[in-house]
Amino acid sequence: MNKQFIWHVAATVLLTTATQFFEQAHAEVLDISDTSSHAEVLDISDTSSQEAIEVSTNNQSLEPSLTDTSQALLRSTATVRVNAHQHENRQAATVYIKNIPVLTYIDSGESTDVVSGWLQTTDAKADDGVLADAATLSAQLEQLYGQNITFTAHWQEGNYVVMAGDSPLVTLGDTVQLPDATDNEAEDVLQVTNRLRRLLGNEAEPVSEVIGRPAPPPPAQQIAAVRSSYNGMASWYGPGFHGRTSASGESFNQHAMTAAHRTLPFGTQVRVTNLNNGQQVVVRINDRGPYSHGRIIDLSAGAARAIGLQSAGVGPVQVEVLQ
Repeated sequence: MNKQFIWHVAATVLLTTATQFFEQAHAEVLDISDTSSHAEVLDISDTSSQEAIEVSTNNQSLEPSLTDTSQALLRSTATVRVNAHQHENRQAATVYIKNIPVLTYIDSGESTDVVSGWLQTTDAKADDGVLADAATLSAQLEQLYGQNITFTAHWQEGNYVVMAGDSPLVTLGDTVQLPDATDNEAEDVLQVTNRLRRLLGNEAEPVSEVIGRPAPPPPAQQIAAVRSSYNGMASWYGPGFHGRTSASGESFNQHAMTAAHRTLPFGTQVRVTNLNNGQQVVVRINDRGPYSHGRIIDLSAGAARAIGLQSAGVGPVQVEVLQ
């Protein structure tokens, strides 16, 4: 009896002690009344922590850490490249901007050792000829990238030149060409210029004029050589004769580039220059005249208008008979 009582008392004491211990332990684990501990665990007010989170989740946040110069170099390196290749058994190198060919350098002589492939600016040495020239231009274009430079086409001392601002950038010729060159050098230099304007000049408007280029000769100058030349006074006719049969048998058209002459065979091409203003026109002889004293040729109304003679009625001219 006493033994059972003793075991009962002992069991009660042990149970009470265990209960108190677990309650205290549970309270320590769950108690969040200590605000300082809670803040240490969950506080994200630390700006350095925010930056770390932002960098890890958004790569764009790294960009501001680069200097402006570094960013420009990264863009430039990926923008301007040089491709070495062969062109009609000659070494050539084409400069690309944003994967668009802009200019090709071509060696003046044949080469048995042609380099091919993409080049870095530092790959070409000073004695590498066109490779060095292309690499030099590439480096210049990288420096110009993002500077809002205006590119223009010029005619200087008989050469077509692309200008970057006020400085010559490149001179076109037999060994420096538009990659898809044509037979029209003026058109080619405009193409090079406009590609540079578009690719490096923030979508600049294209140009259509070669600055300083002399006016192309009129078609008359390209027809034939001069057989004979003489000066005198010219007149014109038209309204009263329009539609009538000319001396050659064809119907006279006052708007066509024709003229009357006393002796030249019908169909002869004649270049007439107004000596007062230098304007020229080529006419075809299809009629006889003029019959007024002191005049050597009678132009149609259209031909007279072309050289600024219509309002004057009569004026001094040079007549060149073409072969």
